[in-house]
Amino acid sequence: MRSKLKDRFLLPPYLQGNYSELHNIQQGTLSVEEYTREFKKLLIKSDIQQSEDQTTVRYLRGLGPRYTNVVEL
Repeated sequence: MRSKLKDRFLLPPYLQGNYSELHNIQQGTLSVEEYTREFKKLLIKSDIQQSEDQTTVRYLRGLGPRYTNVVEL
C-alpha cells in the first residue's frame, strides 16, 4: 500500500530534490542538534533504504570537521 501511494503521489522531481538535499547537506552555521534534525527529516522525505553504516558516513560527511573528529575518536 505504501509503495503504491508513493508511486502515485510523490513525483520523481520531488524525490530527486529531497535526495539531492540529503546528498549535499552541510552543517555550516547550524548547531549539531539543528543539523541532526534536518538530516533526519531529509532521510524520511527521501525514503532511502540504506545500511546504518552508510547513513552514519553520510551524516559525518556533512558534519563540521570539529565535530567529525570528536565522533571518530
